Amino acid sequence: MSEKGVHVSVEQRIVIKFLAKEEVNPTEILRRLQAQFGDNTLSRTRVFAWHKEFSGGREKVENQSHDRRPRTSRTEGSEPHRG
Repeated sequence: MSEKGVHVSVEQRIVIKFLAKEEVNPTEILRRLQAQFGDNTLSRTRVFAWHKEFSGGREKVENQSHDRRPRTSRTEGSEPHRG
């Protein structure tokens, strides 16, 4: 997390959103992010995907929540038998 408690990926999405609204192409956005964030830069694929989302009108920079079951769950009797 950054100094202000915002995760570095969210910081980058904010930058992508701003620059996409200024019609900066995703290749240039990636170059700028790499200059500022170095090894912590989002992947090219993610930068291009977020650029497409924001150019298409998306406003939120947070990930969308998913209504799905947890990957693991425990119920009574699901513990392995230790005999």
